Amino acid sequence: MSYRIAKGLLTIDNKSPDGDTISFFIDEEHRDEWIWPNEQSGRFPKFNKQFQANIRFEAIDALELHYQVTGVYPGVNIHQPLDLARQARDRMLTICGFDLAHVTETANLRLKDPDNQKRPATIAYREIDPYGRLVAFVFAEDMDFGVDDSHPTVFLSPKQMERSVNVQLLKEGLVYPTFYGSLYPELRLPLAKIAKQARGDKVGLWEKDVMTFTSLRKPDLSEVEDIVMLPKIFRRLSVHIARNGALSNFKSFLGETKDLTVDTRLVRLTGLKSFLSIKDDGAGQYTMKLLRNPEELVFQTS
Repeated sequence: MSYRIAKGLLTIDNKSPDGDTISFFIDEEHRDEWIWPNEQSGRFPKFNKQFQANIRFEAIDALELHYQVTGVYPGVNIHQPLDLARQARDRMLTICGFDLAHVTETANLRLKDPDNQKRPATIAYREIDPYGRLVAFVFAEDMDFGVDDSHPTVFLSPKQMERSVNVQLLKEGLVYPTFYGSLYPELRLPLAKIAKQARGDKVGLWEKDVMTFTSLRKPDLSEVEDIVMLPKIFRRLSVHIARNGALSNFKSFLGETKDLTVDTRLVRLTGLKSFLSIKDDGAGQYTMKLLRNPEELVFQTS
């Protein structure tokens, strides 16, 4: 599986990373050579004036530390359980080499780093998401992939992938596995095995993860914030509730989002709503259940 390799520096001062995103300064010596668009979408990475881009970690999804609900007025910002969301963020930063002893968090969840630390990293990426973020495996070391300016790509092996920050977070159960169609089975299958092991051991968030959510027909957003669930479902459900939707018609809402998803258990392509069961108990309570483990799903859209 061919990945573009780039080297640079990770930074956190005045940034608001969570467990699966971080800011990255690309290596100045190779800026012209390393910047390439996504072959299918034609998207380019979104860089600021300091040539800094954001990375979204490949194959994992951390609990939402700060999520802005779209399509509602006034704007709504929500989160998933903050203790676990912060644990994932802080562990990710520690693995990347940051010393958090003097780092503080502001009221709006930005980090202040008086030491202005910049940690070297190697990234392997092949996708750019709709927000211009590099979707990458992140290595907190100077990985020798044997690339150069004329051959900047490498076929990333499962053995190489295991050295990534992504895999370490997955092993520790601090993030959910979240796979997209661009991730080849050669890498996806080992990641699914790691996630299954972490869930079986009930480490990290898996101790509190819920496959089943029971509430009134119209739950409050604050109620959803307390639930440890797959972030993709959380984001969709939060938007639906904020728009005055109810659990009873959440599957209809999902049908409108066109979230095409591959069911690897039955090897079929269908909508995300197919993997949810929502039942009325007849007494005003509704129960929503996820019918597949997260590592059994492959999403086609972000």
